[in-house]
Amino acid sequence: MINTDRLLLRPYRPGDVPAILALSADPAVRRFIGNLPDCEEGAWTRVLRCAGHWSIFGFGTLAVVERPSGRIVGEVGAGFFRRGVDPMLDSVPETSWLFSSEVGGRGFAFEAMTAFLRWLPQATLHSRVACLIEPPNLPSLKLAEKLGLRPIKDVSYRERPFVLLASHGQAPAGARSAP
Repeated sequence: MINTDRLLLRPYRPGDVPAILALSADPAVRRFIGNLPDCEEGAWTRVLRCAGHWSIFGFGTLAVVERPSGRIVGEVGAGFFRRGVDPMLDSVPETSWLFSSEVGGRGFAFEAMTAFLRWLPQATLHSRVACLIEPPNLPSLKLAEKLGLRPIKDVSYRERPFVLLASHGQAPAGARSAP
């Protein structure tokens, strides 16, 4: 688990299925993120996929819980998804984030990702990450830049254009993390 001033980042639990479905149903979340579950079975599969990453790689996706309310407001993390897009994504963790539109503009994505990116090289052998972002997703491109990820090249995934971005092995300054 990773703590920040306002958030708790923790592995998904079986009881989080309704929260995953609520996040996945948010039109703002669905706009740029594919493969989101649209039923209980799909949300359950997401919980299992996340647990599998943790079991095999020692890292994965974390639920982002707002401390005062105790509700899941997003998720952050990284994994090896074998997308077949570029060899870089098979050699460094692919990081990702998604947040409920209800908490947009509050800085939760930066706070959570900063904490995760500071934790990752301390807990694993990975000091570099990459990510894929669709060019029209300006908020995520701005966040990636703020986190220190830089464009590497344009790529295609599922017949859609994406930008492949990568870090240079250093976590951004910002939120503190604690075990």
